[in-house]
Amino acid sequence: MMTTKKTHLFFQIAALGILFLGFQVFIYAQEPQNYWRNPDVMIQDQATLLFEQAHCVLDKYPPSALASDERKLALFSLDALLHDPRLDNGMAFIDYVNNRYLDVASALRNKKPKEGETKIYKLYNHGFVIQSPSVTIAMDIIRGGRADNPFVGDSVIRSIVDECDILFISHQHGDHADISVAQLFNDQKKPIIAPTGMWEGMRFQLVYLSGEDLVKEKVPISCRNISLSVSAYPGHQDNIPNHLYLVTTPEGVSVMHTGDQYNVEDMEWIAQIGNNAHVDILLMHSWMPEIEKSVEGIKPKVIVVGHENEMGHTIDHRESFGLTFRNFQSIQTPFVVMAWGECFDYF
Repeated sequence: MMTTKKTHLFFQIAALGILFLGFQVFIYAQEPQNYWRNPDVMIQDQATLLFEQAHCVLDKYPPSALASDERKLALFSLDALLHDPRLDNGMAFIDYVNNRYLDVASALRNKKPKEGETKIYKLYNHGFVIQSPSVTIAMDIIRGGRADNPFVGDSVIRSIVDECDILFISHQHGDHADISVAQLFNDQKKPIIAPTGMWEGMRFQLVYLSGEDLVKEKVPISCRNISLSVSAYPGHQDNIPNHLYLVTTPEGVSVMHTGDQYNVEDMEWIAQIGNNAHVDILLMHSWMPEIEKSVEGIKPKVIVVGHENEMGHTIDHRESFGLTFRNFQSIQTPFVVMAWGECFDYF
């Protein structure tokens, strides 16, 4: 009787093993062993591997004002991928962007800043999330792509918004202002700060800051029972109002976001900002005019560069990480170049 039971058990295990091996063969059968006459799949699979490998290297060599050769190579590899129009809106790219947002959402939930620490997370384009021990601030965060076909999925962007307390919007352009993101903040009764005229007629609880003069406000965040000191500098992208926000956290760390400041007539007052205000972190777009003069005028302690690889532009205007390093090489202030989804810790 025992022999029969053991024999039966043996055949059960053997059957499971054969089933498992068959499943393995089935899985591998779904993966192409070559790409003969299937170049589109080859390009997507190759891009997926490169996106993943680039971030393995970036994880090993995290953001720093002293970027290693390994880190630069990973960033330059991303440049090559993001300047290949064959990948635009393909699954390799879409998965890459969504995974980077999910990384940030997870970190916002699970890696809270310690005392004396401020975390700067970079999202697509010139979007940033600033997290201190007491508050989480979103600036110009968007889903990217078109309104009817965004890069970032609904549940993914909601996972970011759920962790943020307030949204700042520098100006009305779609690569900085996403009405669907603003709607999520509005639904959660979280304040939205924007230039006057943004989405007029919409039922948003917007706090408008406007005018051709510097505006200084205390903005309450009721869910945290705190307020932020906010200065809105009246900049422009050509003739479109573009706020340069200077936000000071309750811990006393001040962060300035440049939006798409691009008007040489504003340089007169930009060159004086640092004489009248303290700026710890400058979130500066990579193609801001007169970079050296602007940095000398603002006097930040550290610069975090953004707005590289805007996918809505043609490839000649998707400003690369390589170009950022070249444009900032003469800047004496420490500057940090980050890929989407990365975090810089400021102490």
